[in-house]
Amino acid sequence: MSIDLYLVKVLDSLDDKTLNRATCFLPFAIKEKIKSFYHKEDKVRSLLGYMMLKKILEYDQYSNAISFTKYGKPFIRDQEYFHFNISHSRNWVVLAVSKEEVGVDVEYVKPVCLETMEGALTKKEYEKLKSLSNHEAIKYFYMIWTIKESYLKMIGKGLSLSPNRLQTNVYAKKPTIMLDGKQQNVNIQTFQIESSYQISLCVREGGNIQIETLDAKKLLKDLIKKEEKYK
Repeated sequence: MSIDLYLVKVLDSLDDKTLNRATCFLPFAIKEKIKSFYHKEDKVRSLLGYMMLKKILEYDQYSNAISFTKYGKPFIRDQEYFHFNISHSRNWVVLAVSKEEVGVDVEYVKPVCLETMEGALTKKEYEKLKSLSNHEAIKYFYMIWTIKESYLKMIGKGLSLSPNRLQTNVYAKKPTIMLDGKQQNVNIQTFQIESSYQISLCVREGGNIQIETLDAKKLLKDLIKKEEKYK
């Protein structure tokens, strides 16, 4: 089984006219989700995520079949073997697509006050964090955080389930995760892009990741052109 991972870089040069036109072609539920973001930058990131999804779906699927769970996870109705998840941070937006449940998280790696992160970690994780140099501790924290986020997004609970109930082992040959002490049967992959973004992917079954990077301007313009043909 393969997992498709699509990436698009957010560009400051995206003009408002193109962004507004692209938004007009989205289903009402997606428009409302995008509107819920306070900052324009987050609206743009969310828009690009859903436009990537739109690129790989049939027209009628995208227009009529996107719903949200009670925890806010989007899904495609009546598609047992099509699962997706979107994440964005700073300059990058990522979309993961799989035949099995999937979760993805991307985070820009920046200095943080590690003491304030204790509540998101188990005692064992926090002790390990304190034993590392500051540089290694920050790297370790973002690996843990993105793995936990990707798992929580995969199961559709988000942060309604406290991250400190999850125990990770990021230094194993294959990263693992436990919930309330019970090993979870999932496949986790974690890696960096541009040396300053950590991405973690969590799926029910393992598989090869196929990565494709898309151009933001071309993505929006091509989809606008395609949509106008349907009108």
